[in-house]
Amino acid sequence: MAITLCNQDYSELFEEAIQNSEITRQSNEFETICEYPPQLAEGFYQDIQLRPGLELLIKNCVHREYIIRKIPECQWPVGSFFHISGNYRCDCGTYVDPGYNTLTGSCVVPQETLEYAPKERLQSVYVCIDPHLFGELVAGQLGGLPLELELLAGEGDEIVNFARTTTPSMQVTLQQILHCPYQGVFKRMYLEGKVLELLALQLMQLVDREDVPRSYSNFRGHDLECIHHAKEILIRNLDNPPSILDLARQVGLNDRKLKQGFHQVFNTTPFAYLRHYRLEQARQLLMDSEASIEQVAKTVGYGDRSRFAAAFRKQFGINPKTYQLQQRREI
Repeated sequence: MAITLCNQDYSELFEEAIQNSEITRQSNEFETICEYPPQLAEGFYQDIQLRPGLELLIKNCVHREYIIRKIPECQWPVGSFFHISGNYRCDCGTYVDPGYNTLTGSCVVPQETLEYAPKERLQSVYVCIDPHLFGELVAGQLGGLPLELELLAGEGDEIVNFARTTTPSMQVTLQQILHCPYQGVFKRMYLEGKVLELLALQLMQLVDREDVPRSYSNFRGHDLECIHHAKEILIRNLDNPPSILDLARQVGLNDRKLKQGFHQVFNTTPFAYLRHYRLEQARQLLMDSEASIEQVAKTVGYGDRSRFAAAFRKQFGINPKTYQLQQRREI
């Protein structure tokens, strides 16, 4: 059963749950931590004002039902977004999958719809940056970055979106943010440093890979739906994915257009995406379950443990067994 909410409905659910003592909301001069209303989700969100023009939002929850949220037209700041786990969908064109990050320019975004899948842990880190502050942070440095990056610092008419895989260095910094060891003013200082570190890693990723931004203004509608349908087919068939020709046939595109579109939307090939998704699923299983390495490898479509271990080590810079032991020590 899907629950559809406008922004006002969404806010009223939180206020009503707080008034009825169903959830808690704790606030100080720079941070708010609030639980989700029980009819929506189990979990919490954090909103941390690091400095004027720099805000950190952390979401960690499991939705109970399929949630459809209607967002009115609004002005976006520069956005640095890291999707850690869970599936959601946005019809504005800025799709992000687990293990990916985006750097999005400031612009006016028309009404959009967010869809959240139930019974999956949704975990994300989002940094809102005032475009003027972003301009100050990179002042005098744009010459060393892709020319189009200047679009991020202005207020444009279309979505400018860099999307890339989250690197092992970024994952380390994300975990340090999620498990900040400090409180009070020291927490604020520590998190500001880590947020700027994440931003630096994103910008270095753009320079190292010679990225160009992806505008979706001319790539929406039927073709975009077909590309995401292809992604969903791959995800549903981890252990026995179709060939490129079969995949293209299933979604109603020719193989050339499928590959071109997949590269434009996800900046990778369909099967490189599948490999990355398999390993992200494996990382989540190693974090949240007691399954053995062999069981995890089989679940995500690897029949051979050594091949799985080599692929996991290449993507995350650590052996799966070592990663699993580290996660269990933190529990």
